Amino acid sequence: MTDKQPVQQEQPAIAVLIDGDNMSSDKLGDIMSFVSLYGNPIVRRIYADWAKPEMKRWKEEATAHSFRPVEALSYVGVKNTTDMALAIDAMDLLHGKTVKGFCIVSSDSDYTLLAQRIREEGLLVLGYGERKTPVALQNACHEFRFSDKAEPVRPNNNTPDYFIERDRTLFDKAFEAACKGEDTVTLSLIGGELKKLMPKYKIRRYGCKTLGQLYVKLGKYELVKVGDKAVGSAIRIKQ
Repeated sequence: MTDKQPVQQEQPAIAVLIDGDNMSSDKLGDIMSFVSLYGNPIVRRIYADWAKPEMKRWKEEATAHSFRPVEALSYVGVKNTTDMALAIDAMDLLHGKTVKGFCIVSSDSDYTLLAQRIREEGLLVLGYGERKTPVALQNACHEFRFSDKAEPVRPNNNTPDYFIERDRTLFDKAFEAACKGEDTVTLSLIGGELKKLMPKYKIRRYGCKTLGQLYVKLGKYELVKVGDKAVGSAIRIKQ
């Protein structure tokens, strides 16, 4: 029997998508250190018009850190297609359900809607860019690190909403583990799974009095009645 490696198994898969036209290549090491705090950077891609002379340094860094260069040709004058290529790949990965989070590397506000869309699916969204990055893009991410000062920005990181967004994937994972193919799951079973995932979790941290209220607050679940028990003893995904 082979030894299990639970630490590696528990690391969520992260897709690192870099706008090469919008970030300096010498930041790649810091980007990888940042992402590694939250999971395993399985997908690694850099998008750029690789025919440009200034991308030579990026090619070297991409090879050193095992990134895949993705060609995004500039078809019309100075207008590049990097943001479109990155967004298309991100949506493919999102619907393919191969990753549990994304890191979008850019200071361009054009990626704000993409970050919001990924977050709405309950996945982790990391951001990395310069201090000039618009606030809208920063706040669309769960965590945003500035490239010109490598410190994570955690606005309002002591509020119930922050903790709910931070642990959302764990709540979903507890439901999936407890349901065992059933549509409706009792809260007692879900509570047991949560204790395995987060032994020290406290419901009041999320601004709720009961586990049922917490799952309703997630937005995708609803309380249901099971047998003779009162409404609120079980949950299911909204019909």
